Amino acid sequence: MPNPEPLQTLMMIAITRIFPEGGQATARRNAWAAMSSNATLARDRREADAALAAAVAHFEPAGLTPAAARRASTV
Repeated sequence: MPNPEPLQTLMMIAITRIFPEGGQATARRNAWAAMSSNATLARDRREADAALAAAVAHFEPAGLTPAAARRASTV
């Protein structure tokens, strides 16, 4: 029975010649997409934090905490 290793080696050489980056382009694309997604999520978290802080600041100067404001609005 012939040894399949030389054929496998030849196939790997052919594949690396056809696709010289050997998957690096896909890895870079995936890494960039993940980084962009993380940056978008971080920006959304900062915006939500700022909106929440502004909402809380709106109630505090009048002496109302968010819990007190909820109680006052149900009366």
